[in-house]
This record gives sequence, structure tokens and C-alpha cells, in this order.
Amino acid sequence: MKHATRPSRVLSLVTALALLAPPPALAAPAQDAKALAAFESGFNEGQAKFDRGEHLEAARTWIAAAANLKETNAHRDNRTAVYEYVVDAFTRGLQGETQPEALREAAQALDAYCDGFTRAYGTETPLSPKIVAARDEFKQRLANAEAAAAAAAAPVDPTPEGPEDLPPPPPPDETRGAGKPWKGLAIGGGVMIGLGVGAAVVAGFGAARGKSLAKEVDDPANMCVIAMPSPSCQDLLDRGKAANAMGVAGVVLAPLLLGAGVALLAVGLKRRSRANTAFAPALAPGFAGLSLRGSF
Repeated sequence: MKHATRPSRVLSLVTALALLAPPPALAAPAQDAKALAAFESGFNEGQAKFDRGEHLEAARTWIAAAANLKETNAHRDNRTAVYEYVVDAFTRGLQGETQPEALREAAQALDAYCDGFTRAYGTETPLSPKIVAARDEFKQRLANAEAAAAAAAAPVDPTPEGPEDLPPPPPPDETRGAGKPWKGLAIGGGVMIGLGVGAAVVAGFGAARGKSLAKEVDDPANMCVIAMPSPSCQDLLDRGKAANAMGVAGVVLAPLLLGAGVALLAVGLKRRSRANTAFAPALAPGFAGLSLRGSF
């Protein structure tokens, strides 16, 4: 759809271009004529794209066409009018746009025009309010879009959990004796008693084995001479010494292990008895005192 005010503005541009054409006697250089022709052609091409709804392409075509006219007093009004058309095209083409790349193109194009205008005519010559307002709006939209993109790309920093957010501690694992220190003592005592019993068994076995081997050495059938034993007799003597050493070690270790195990078991059972017994205040009609409670 064509802009409602565009026909009159296009007509004014065409008229201005006609006035710019010099009389035959004072013909402009061929280069100037070529630039004016390129401007007119680009302007008409941009108008056709705008009418087809190709707003961003129309803006780019008009910017390229305006580049054929130098920023001088002779072309100032035409360049201003074309960039006002560019503003219309960018405004329609970027309606609702939030991507930084597209907004950056519009902001930079209008900013470049404003900078060139000020360099050519100074700050005393005012810019088109329409172009300035559009430039500032696109620059603000670009800043907002870049900030949103940066925030979306930033890594998420998890909020530290407060004490109220932490899960409750797990209940004591009674299978491992957590919360029941007497269990470790009782288990340790039982293990040591078992080792003591095993040491006693070893002592008995070693003594019996040593006695049996001594009989074999003394047996006349084996003809063992202690001073000069034969290889078979030496084997009997060596096994007898090993059995006797085993028996002695068992005799020494058995009472130590049994005594320590019994002591640990006694302490553990004593602590268990204390842990399972508690005094608590008791109140009842006509009675106040302490009650003894225990668990088994």
C-alpha cells in the first residue's frame, strides 16, 4: 500500500531534480549528470520496492541512491527528503523487531546521515526532527536488544541455599551404630572374644600336634638320633618345633584377647543400659515426681 503523502513528496523531488539540471549553455560535467541519473533511478527503484511491501530493501535502495548526491547546499533538501523516506521504510520494516542485527543497521544508517549533515553544515543548521527522533529510537531499541541478548547468554548463577532450604539431616543409621556408641564397643568386644577362643583352639591344637610328633621321634622304629638326625627325623623335629611354637603363641594370646574382649563387651553393655534408661518428669492428679523409662 502506498503512503498517503508519498505522491506529492515524490513529485516535489522530481521537480527539484529538474531544477537541478543546468541549461544547455551551462551543461554540468558528465560525471554530475551521471550521478543525478543514478540518484533518480535508485529513488524510483526504492519507491517500487516500498509499494510492494519490501520496506527494508526500499530503505537500503534509497540510502544507496542518496549516496550519489554529495552533502552540499544544492542537494541538502533532496537528501533530507530521501532519508525521511528511509525512516518510513525502516519503521515499517522493523516494527516489533527485537534482534540486535536488524536494529543496528537502521541505527547506524541514520546516525551516519546525521553525522555527515552536521559536518557539512555545522550545528547551527538543524537536522530533520523526524530523522533525529527515529535515530534515537532505533539506538535505544538496539541497546535494549543487546542487553537482553547478553542476559540470555550469561551463565545462570544458582542462588545459594539458605538454612531453610537445606534438606533435613538423615536419621541415624542404626545398622552402623550411628547414635548408639555402645554398639561399637559391644561388637569389638565380641570380635576379640572370638579371636581369644580361636587362639585357645590353636594353643590346644599346637600342643597336641607337638606331643604327637615327639612320640614319633622317640619311636625306636624311626631310629632317630638327636645328635645326628636323618633327613626324615629332622623333618619330624622341625614340625614338632613349629607345632610347639603355635601352641605357645595360642597360650599367650588367648587370655589377652579374651580379657580385652570381655572388658569391651562389659563396657558396651553398661553404656547400652544407661542409654536405654532415662528419667523424665511425671505429672498426675495428686502426684509429681520423676518416672524411669527404658527401652529394650
